[in-house]
Amino acid sequence: TYLDALVGANPEFEGFYVYGSWFFTGEHRPYDLSKGTFGRVIPEQNFSFSKGGLGAWELGLRYSYLDLDDEGITGGTLSDITLGLTWYFNPNVRSMFNYIDADLEQAGVDGDTPIFQTRMQVDF
Repeated sequence: TYLDALVGANPEFEGFYVYGSWFFTGEHRPYDLSKGTFGRVIPEQNFSFSKGGLGAWELGLRYSYLDLDDEGITGGTLSDITLGLTWYFNPNVRSMFNYIDADLEQAGVDGDTPIFQTRMQVDF
């Protein structure tokens, strides 16, 4: 049975992702080496109809992979490619748009799923 396969087993799963992005309005993502953290993106010009500010625009690309098969466990593998566009209205508000092409391979099930997701974030 499934539980018998787990007794004495030491399964190892693996996964990784690679991500890159480009601010085509000239900004950058600050990084604090001493803390090992990314800081807040601050647009060179906040978005404004009256002042003509565009905010900051970031284009991102990510590939990720997850393998959940080992020691009798057949969790499958999942890989996906994400194309993302993020609009930073100002340092506290952003809107994210992602297109994801996910590919699942699991015992007896193979699936390719296109996903479109969007999110608005307000952070103070």
